[in-house]
Amino acid sequence: MTKPSIAKLKTMQQADAQGYELVRAKDVIIRGKQWIWPGHLLRGAQELLTGIPGLGKSQTQIHFIGCVSAGLPWPDGAKALPPANVIMLTAEDVLHDEVVPRLLAANANLDRVHILKKIRKDGQDRQFLLGEDLDMLERAVADIGEVGLITIDPITAYMGGRLDSHKTTEVRAQLGPLKDFAERNNIAVSTITHPPKTAGQKAIDHFIGSQAFIAAGRIGHVCIEEVEEDDDGTKNPTGRVLFANAKNNPHTRMPTLAYRIAETVVGRDPETHENIAAPHVVWEGAVDITADQAVGAASQSGGKEKRKPRGEQKKVQAFLQSIMNGAQPELDGTRTVAARPALEEAAKRGITAEQIKTARKRMGISSTQTPKGWVWREEF
Repeated sequence: MTKPSIAKLKTMQQADAQGYELVRAKDVIIRGKQWIWPGHLLRGAQELLTGIPGLGKSQTQIHFIGCVSAGLPWPDGAKALPPANVIMLTAEDVLHDEVVPRLLAANANLDRVHILKKIRKDGQDRQFLLGEDLDMLERAVADIGEVGLITIDPITAYMGGRLDSHKTTEVRAQLGPLKDFAERNNIAVSTITHPPKTAGQKAIDHFIGSQAFIAAGRIGHVCIEEVEEDDDGTKNPTGRVLFANAKNNPHTRMPTLAYRIAETVVGRDPETHENIAAPHVVWEGAVDITADQAVGAASQSGGKEKRKPRGEQKKVQAFLQSIMNGAQPELDGTRTVAARPALEEAAKRGITAEQIKTARKRMGISSTQTPKGWVWREEF
């Protein structure tokens, strides 16, 4: 009996709704991988980025957007590619005073960044849902054209309130179609998530919920606070964050990179004419540490013991003290300074509002809102 030809098989499939699809390996035309950022962001694949809140995951992802939309070099020195369009899905940040200022701080080409605010189906406006609306996202991709990257922050916000993120079958039901979408449209997809409450010592355990999340992502990154050990064994934060490659199916593991979060002035408020500052990522090169080693060091420090205000934080406290010392003493034994100009000066020196907040708490400087704005007050 002769074997049916490929054409015959296709005819059989079309006639049988319960058929199957076979692809002969010989008929597949092989192609090289199309990296947007070699080893980190791949067309046709999902990348997953995790880390505890406050380490700059969103700013890191926005840095990706800046590089793609403006054709900028990558943090590890990889060459820039021709600019491409980007679609953003962001559920947690306000566009006019957080998202767009951060895009400006990352030198993104705003003409090429498209933010999906909502979709309309059956005459109703609502938030985009991965499980129901990939067809609408695909239509947007076709309408915009030349889309190289889609970012989702965080991915769980677009998976529906009824989803149990710990059930593998439910997670796969939504991330499987997203994988197919990325492959079909040849687009890199970068998604943000958070670690589970009881994350282990391995970097791969720092992706929320079911293992289906990191299983669906072909590339995984972890943002971990960098710590260093004193002679007495005490671990202290250095003020930097480590961007570590926890999983890499299509490539060898990439070196860990270090960054800091700084602020820069990106414009002026049209009504108050005051400067608008936004955070951005400042990369500081490769660090000889693996993702597992970084996670282990950070978890061993535990964040429970009293950490010494050293290194970067000492510099922040010295700056803050100089600001307070320059204020006119009050009769009640306090010094008061206006917060806004102080923050603007801090931003010029690469000091973030979060670093200032930490320093204030350690130094006992209170923050109070007055009719003229926020002020900082210190007893002396």
